[in-house]
Order: sequence, then C-alpha cells, then structure tokens
Amino acid sequence: MQLVFLNEQTLKVADYAQANDDFEIVLDTLVPQPSIFHINKAKLNADLGDYLVVREYDYFYIGIITSIEKTGEGAIKITTKDFLAKFDVEVPVSSYTGNISQFTLNLINTHFKTSTDTKQNLSYLQTEIMINKTGSLNYEPDKKANILKLVEEFSKTYGIRLAYELIIVNGVISNIKIKVVEVTKGLVIRSDLGTISNLIISDTNDSALNKIIFYPKADNVQRTSVISYYLLNDGTISTNANSPKRIDKVSFKCEFYADNDFSSLLTKATSALIDSSLEHSITFDFSFVTNKIDVLNDLSIGTFVSFVTPNKTYETIVTKMVFKGTFKQATIILGEHRISLTDKLKLINRRGT
Repeated sequence: MQLVFLNEQTLKVADYAQANDDFEIVLDTLVPQPSIFHINKAKLNADLGDYLVVREYDYFYIGIITSIEKTGEGAIKITTKDFLAKFDVEVPVSSYTGNISQFTLNLINTHFKTSTDTKQNLSYLQTEIMINKTGSLNYEPDKKANILKLVEEFSKTYGIRLAYELIIVNGVISNIKIKVVEVTKGLVIRSDLGTISNLIISDTNDSALNKIIFYPKADNVQRTSVISYYLLNDGTISTNANSPKRIDKVSFKCEFYADNDFSSLLTKATSALIDSSLEHSITFDFSFVTNKIDVLNDLSIGTFVSFVTPNKTYETIVTKMVFKGTFKQATIILGEHRISLTDKLKLINRRGT
C-alpha cells in the first residue's frame, strides 16, 4: 500500500513509503481512535502532526501523525488519527436558526481559516456544502461545544456528516477540502446475510425511549401547547400519534420547555429519541468482495441501517469501521454501546459521564 506524507504547514509532499500488510485503520464517530502503519524504511522525512495519506484504488484516508517509532533495523511504526480529529476541540457556540450545514462550516472557518492567529489558520483548507438542512439550535450564553461531537449529533438529528478530499491541480496537491455531505439512509442488512461473519449483538436497552412529551412551563406566554414526538419503526421522528409506523410498546419521558425553546424542540426530541435507540452494540465482519448487493457498497461511517434479526429489527447507525491488513473486509460496529473496556473508558471520558 502506497503512503504519501504531507507537511502540515504547507501541504508539500515530504516523503513516500510502502506500508506492510499489517496496517490497521480505525474510524470511529464516538471516540477518535489510533490507526497503525508499518513501513520498511530507515528514516522517515515527516514529523508529528504531519499528514499520512493512503491513496489506494478502493480506499482513501488522511491521518494526522501522532507517533513515529523505530521498531527495528529499517522498520518504523507510525500511529495516526483521522484528519477530522483536527476538529476535536471545544469552541464557543451561539443559538442559531438556519442552514445547519453552514453553521458547522462557520465553526470550522472561524477557528481554522480566518482566526486572528495566522499560525492557527490552515491556508490550504477549503470548505463546501453538499447538502442543506434547516434547523434551530438553542444554546445558553457563554456555551462551548466540541465541533466533532456536534457533527456526531448532527449526523443523527439532521442526517449530515463531514467528509474530506485532496484537491490536486496540475499533478500537485494544493488543498484539503472539508465537505458537509448527506449520510446514507435506508440500508437494510439481514443478520443471516452471507457476507456477514462473527456476529455479536449486545443489547443494553430492552425498552428504548420512543416518545417524548414537552409541557410548557408555567410562565410561558407565547407557547402553551403540549407537544409529543414519536420515534417510528423506520427511524424517523413524527408528531403524528396515529402513524401506522408507531412502535407498539410505548416508552416515554416528559420534559418542560420555555417560550424560547420552542423552535428547537424537534432537534431536542430527535437527539433524545435516537440516542436512546442506539444503546446497543452489533459487531460483525463484512466482506466487500463477496457482497453482491450494490447498495451495501455504500456502507460507511454514519450510514443509517435497519439491521434485521429473527428477534428484533434495530434502527441503527454505523459508528465504527476497522480495516486490518485489507480493504476487502471490515469489522463494523453498529450502535453507540461499546463492549471493550478500553472503548468504554474512552467514551465515558469523552462524554464526561
């Protein structure tokens, strides 16, 4: 596998290398995870913080180098984290109504392109909106939020996510483009599918929340209605109590809202209902080589999936993918519960709970 190394400040090519087959690329929407590459080289002309680029026919990845370790004579181990980890930082946020894609890129542009600190800015960074989603976000004054965690939330509530690509002009790498794209929805995977192996299901929630009722606060003046939102069996959110897609066994909770909360109730309801429905971990190996279902080639981080088992259908999301030694097969995790102790501790630390 051919690797290209880029200088973090200028994006100029710093070095090339051939990776051994014992690489491991880990993509995780919940907790940024390390990826590992081994190369046979006496010296690498790259530093911590520079970029490692995988440019294979069937895969593309940009990693930020976090460690370079000599493991033997002419052997080097490189550890990276995904490029989007650049945005794993807390920044000030304010209430907003409008295009959520623009809100996301505004945060990136403000802190990585047009900040008052030229050393902080990435001159080569480009941004582009590929999908527009309208919504309302309500934040208290002097509020901070982590950009990556917001993106994770927006993927569930608005169906958008971040992607990146290299821009090459006249054979020279000139820019990295961050795009807001639409997440893939509607994929159906049966647990007995021939391309699946080593299936493990850990379900921690027998009665996931599927209804939330918002009551007006006593001092409300403009908004005095009781509003209920329902999680339907196709993973969508509705205010229609008579929808044929209602889940039969009702599990609900009640909340109060103020006048100025009204515009963001749908966002709050969507977040609460989908978060509750994802309290499971479904792990399996998926073979892209033997897969004959074209739509499953779109299986990627953030994809919404209906995972059908003999006992239950899970409306869930791809939250982790691991490629180990090959791009022909991946270990995939659906849901937001983690089984391994390491991942559990990382998730607890990240969420602060």
